[in-house]
Amino acid sequence: MSGSVRRELFIIHNPAAGPRRAEQLRRQVEAALDARKIPYAYSRTEAPGHAQELAAAAVADGYGRVLVAGGDGTVLEVASALVGSDAVLALLPVGTGNQLAANLGVPKSLSGSLDVALKGSVRKIDVGMIDGRPFTVIAGAGYDAEVVRPRSELKKRLGYLAYVHAATAAAFAPSPSTLRITVDGEQDTCRGIGVEVANMSGLTAPLLPRPVDLVPDGRPDDGLLDVCVFAVETTLDFLSAMASIVTRRYRRSRRLRYYRGREVVVEADPPLPVQIDGERQGTTTPFTATVRPRALNVVVPAG
Repeated sequence: MSGSVRRELFIIHNPAAGPRRAEQLRRQVEAALDARKIPYAYSRTEAPGHAQELAAAAVADGYGRVLVAGGDGTVLEVASALVGSDAVLALLPVGTGNQLAANLGVPKSLSGSLDVALKGSVRKIDVGMIDGRPFTVIAGAGYDAEVVRPRSELKKRLGYLAYVHAATAAAFAPSPSTLRITVDGEQDTCRGIGVEVANMSGLTAPLLPRPVDLVPDGRPDDGLLDVCVFAVETTLDFLSAMASIVTRRYRRSRRLRYYRGREVVVEADPPLPVQIDGERQGTTTPFTATVRPRALNVVVPAG
């Protein structure tokens, strides 16, 4: 920290995120902050990785709260710089998925999310780590990594429907692997299309009033990771597994396997692609996931 002054608010805005016009969003946010007489600094991202650099610089300069106007990728970059620090992450969810914001109960509206960012409570949450890279919500291999890779032009044109298109295509052409899951030294093997390692349990989608829990009784501050294995080989298997998740009858499906622990090793034959917080990594299994308990400060709705 430079000097002894604790600066208040640093804003990181990804102008490419979401359908809202970047300049309009900036004017609205600045007007709201000026009306509250809150001092702030504002920066735009210019390239992948820039948000992490800006956040690291903000922490070094003594800013106590970093407000992210962007999607899941931008949020992950900023969170990566804030892990282990005293700085607090606040969210303006203007991206396509907004998984962390949805799990934390941050409203989708600009006025609602800004109100939470400025007046909400601070909560410490766990952070998952995959081979040294952090994640805040869910990382995985296989099916979900296929879902999160729609072409950028399709994503820009269709928004969340691009993910629906990718999910439908993957569900109707499943490609199972032999999966080996080792949780805190205990190994299990099965055939399936994917493995989810969750720090937070909820997955969100348009028209849903709240996220659907992928795992039962998951908590983001229990020092543990939750694992869901899709032991799926056919389209009917997949539909059965998803029905069990949506109806919260997790244990009734033979196509879902659940584990919980501090270290998770995922292997697959043939190897499966990997995603972290909705971002395709360009890598494949195997990977090792661990947890850093209560390593990130986030702003949540008061009460």
